[in-house]
Amino acid sequence: MKLSTDIEIKKWKPRSKGERASCGTNLYIQGWTNGKRAWVYRLQVTEGSKQRSIWLTLGEPAVNAESGIAGGSLRLAEARELAIIVSGAVKRGEASPDQIKRVLTKTAPISEFYDLIRKPSLEPIADMDIRKVPTFDQMFQRWYDLQRKSNRWTHPASIRRPISAYEIHAREVFGYMPIDKINRRMVFETLQAVFVDHTKTASDLRIYVDETFELALDLEIIEHNPCPPLKKFTLPKRKERHHGALDASRLPELYEYIMNGKSDATFKAAMITLIVSGLRAANIAFLRQEHYDPETGKFTIPEKEDDDPRRGFMKTGGEYSNVLPPELRDMINAQMIEGHEFVFVSRQSKRNVNPESLRKNFKHFDPTITAHGFRNSFKEWAYNAEIDHWLADRYCDHSLKGLDKAYRRFDTIEARTDVARRYFEYLKTGVTPAPM
Repeated sequence: MKLSTDIEIKKWKPRSKGERASCGTNLYIQGWTNGKRAWVYRLQVTEGSKQRSIWLTLGEPAVNAESGIAGGSLRLAEARELAIIVSGAVKRGEASPDQIKRVLTKTAPISEFYDLIRKPSLEPIADMDIRKVPTFDQMFQRWYDLQRKSNRWTHPASIRRPISAYEIHAREVFGYMPIDKINRRMVFETLQAVFVDHTKTASDLRIYVDETFELALDLEIIEHNPCPPLKKFTLPKRKERHHGALDASRLPELYEYIMNGKSDATFKAAMITLIVSGLRAANIAFLRQEHYDPETGKFTIPEKEDDDPRRGFMKTGGEYSNVLPPELRDMINAQMIEGHEFVFVSRQSKRNVNPESLRKNFKHFDPTITAHGFRNSFKEWAYNAEIDHWLADRYCDHSLKGLDKAYRRFDTIEARTDVARRYFEYLKTGVTPAPM
């Protein structure tokens, strides 16, 4: 059986542990009975007169808007593109299978993957000898280890991003140089070239490089920081693309569309919950019954831990709680499957609903909107309802900044519960009731 579309891949169910289904040109989807899936590529190499196969895991099928990440989320067309890059690099002798395997353990956009596999492999870094001036590579690793220990990043892709960006774009240029020999021109020219094609990556990389130099400055290894400020770089003019958001005035129209539509009770409840919660699609799609109280409608989503592979937990630090309105709570309870791990379970797959499926259902109403855009819709409604902007940020779990982060640490669940009540009533009637 050959699977030729993303929809066919999504519907495919493995009958045994590790079963593979062909997607053409030596690319396969591999699945397990616990729901895990991966793209695997059968790389054929010739050794002497014999040919053998090497299996490479390219990533996993995309389940949300993010895709095109080598070693991460990939759609079918992207997995095929990556397989062609891998095959071509090996045939031309530009990279070995072992080197490609190492690179695939890091995540990087497909557009940057080819550059990454052509870089020399990262050798283990010895303990830094304080009697010698360290290379930038050694100081970068010391800075990175410090960030990891302080839990600066929590999502696996975020944790790997600094290393990937540095290895692809900067390491070969000045990574092996003593850090006190690197001048401003060298840093500027290296980063400016990245800004032209990969603006977001360049912006992040400049921060990583700057902080590494600052660490060396604080340790009195160098006397000045040669990394230019952001304003010194020329940034290409590109049209900014925001998540497609629905105007708040159309939310009651969307509510009526959902309730009168053909979706089953599970998807209706999940879609309304996603809108009312103001959270990310994964928070709702992966909501577990152990984190939801059917009697009160209160849900509590734990904080994302580095070593916990489960999805749907909070990314901004700290657990999050809120109480859903009684009518919405009853909708949720009516569709729940007793004893299942998740609150919202697809009747077809018997697994939790897919965040991507939620997104597609919304697009039947308006193809321009995204599930993430409902956070913006909520903020617009909150502004019109004269809800304090800080409370609105707390409601949808946006990270606090400045004085808010330092001082506004008290619990707001009662206030947020009332906001949920008012917001749900607005969805149903188009009229926002007064606060209690």
